[in-house]
Amino acid sequence: MLEQYQKGNHFLQQVNPTLKLISILIVIFFMISIYDPWTPLIIFVVTVSVIMLLGGVSLRFLLLLLLPLSLFAFSFVWINVVFPAERGTTILFHIGSMPVALENVQTGVSLGLRSLIFASWSVLFILTTEPTKLMLSLIQHCKLPPRFGYGMMAAYRFLPLFKQEYDQIRAAHRIRGLGEPKGVLSKLNEMKRYAIPLLASAIRKAERVAIAMEAKGFDGSRKRTFYHLVPWTRKDLAFGTGLIIFLTGIIFLRNIYLI
Repeated sequence: MLEQYQKGNHFLQQVNPTLKLISILIVIFFMISIYDPWTPLIIFVVTVSVIMLLGGVSLRFLLLLLLPLSLFAFSFVWINVVFPAERGTTILFHIGSMPVALENVQTGVSLGLRSLIFASWSVLFILTTEPTKLMLSLIQHCKLPPRFGYGMMAAYRFLPLFKQEYDQIRAAHRIRGLGEPKGVLSKLNEMKRYAIPLLASAIRKAERVAIAMEAKGFDGSRKRTFYHLVPWTRKDLAFGTGLIIFLTGIIFLRNIYLI
């Protein structure tokens, strides 16, 4: 499912990964000084709409990803209501003997929505960016040393292999009659049986890849050419311009309505 969205042919998938990474930093910097609940709400709704319309991500899948993060966002509301730094003066209602103030609720909602914005932009980046394209973009445009970039690409490619090896080890243990673990101690022993061969396999793979990369000149000592280029396009210009216009419009609306 993840690779299906990452390799899609929608607008966001064709935006340069470096630009999307920079845009996340811009949004984080922009949200530092925002404490009202309406501004992050608008940004969150627009972000979700952009992921759906320009990224081709279904609403159902997006909600499944954001639901656990929504519970985390709600914790900010609860903490600010129950343990506020300063109790507000506008009392809405009481939970037992504890007063719930409007100012504390607004602060909690603002912080919670802020966390959802960071989460939604992270989801946007993950769902619309191929890891290989990201590393190539960082190497070509951000001068990331090839040995680090290609090393991380190789490590990412190892993950499916580790899953396959884990399944093979587990099946071999079942054939030998070890059965399902019962109790905490048995599960810890099972994890130890799995961890040792997986760790040994990871070390062997890392050593082979390191030797192969050094033999092929991935040491950063020479200027390399690339078979796959990640160029800047008009879609990058449109994405960056749209983000700047959107954030500028948010600032303009906040000044008008004194949010």
